[in-house]
Amino acid sequence: MARTNLHELANRLLGGLNDASQDSTFQGKMRDVAIAAGLNSVRSAEAIKVLQESGRIDVLQRGRRGRDSIVSILSTEPLTLTDAEGALPARKRAARLNYEELGQAVVDRLLALARDDALRSAQVEVFAGEAESQKQKTAELETAVQEAATRETDLRIKLRSAEEALERAEENLRRAFGSKRSPRDKPAVVEDDEARAVLDILRSGRL
Repeated sequence: MARTNLHELANRLLGGLNDASQDSTFQGKMRDVAIAAGLNSVRSAEAIKVLQESGRIDVLQRGRRGRDSIVSILSTEPLTLTDAEGALPARKRAARLNYEELGQAVVDRLLALARDDALRSAQVEVFAGEAESQKQKTAELETAVQEAATRETDLRIKLRSAEEALERAEENLRRAFGSKRSPRDKPAVVEDDEARAVLDILRSGRL
């Protein structure tokens, strides 16, 4: 049905409510009255709103969750088409397309997207630079650790060699000075170079 005959539907609904009311108060199923008046659910809701806005009825309780609707009949004066159109909000006209505003909105959106993309690119570059720096530092630390391990190994080898040389020198000295021999025995010949060097120092009296 057209919107222009809403006042007629509202009047039929108002008449049905008035006929089913007692002491100007209707209590029952609003849907039954609307169906009897020839209104579907959508048109019934519009008619009820028109009747309320025009001061014909006052809905005290809506029929929800099994409850009855309670409606107070304030006036049975028939509505006119002007009453119905005045009671309902006017339909909004479609906004006139403004190409300048549309273009500005597109440009603003593109600029925002460009800024976001530039920011993301900058963040990616910063993260990549930090990752490369950390990678270089890690490589430098690994190299330093390897060099330190190599130096430690060399020092251990040198220390072991020095300990072995000292042990040989002590053994040679014990052999040279520890045994008793007669005056006719020839002095023992010290064959180890390091022991000979120690013996020379002892004979020179520089200690």
